[in-house]
Amino acid sequence: MDTQSIIITDKKQWRTWLRKNHKKEKKVNLISYKKHTGHPSLSHKESMEEAICFGWIDTTVKRLDEDKYQRTFVKRTSKGRWSNNTLSYAEKMIKQRKMTKTGMEMYQAGLKNGVIDHGFPRNPETPEDLKKALGENLNIFEALAPSTKRYNIYHILKAKRPETRNKRIKEIVKNILQPK
Repeated sequence: MDTQSIIITDKKQWRTWLRKNHKKEKKVNLISYKKHTGHPSLSHKESMEEAICFGWIDTTVKRLDEDKYQRTFVKRTSKGRWSNNTLSYAEKMIKQRKMTKTGMEMYQAGLKNGVIDHGFPRNPETPEDLKKALGENLNIFEALAPSTKRYNIYHILKAKRPETRNKRIKEIVKNILQPK
């Protein structure tokens, strides 16, 4: 059976689709427009929050053309583990009382299975080699939004080879000193 592809432009539409289909479908491709098109489109965060409420999760993103991309969503399994990000989305939806029974069951199962943190601390320290490369511009890096700092630090920590790590540090320094 082919996977259904749908174009959803807002949270209400997505929630309506999930309410009607979360039990009978196993997978769906959510088609979204890229920002430059000016077409209304659901953000990644919005799509994740609603999906989690119904026990679903995103898996892959694929470019379709210059204007559109698809994000594939699937039903979670009771054996699945949750990332810290996904847990924070779920906790937000629980507080807003938007979580469904199915979503709560998957959330509870996920908590029992442990959290995926990819081996990185939640608030990592700025690596010494990045501090050295930034020199007197370290304060610019430290003033970035916490999520931006964390992304950059994770990008460095995920490097498997020293050459890759050094290249990433140079890119980060360049981007900080010459913002777009």
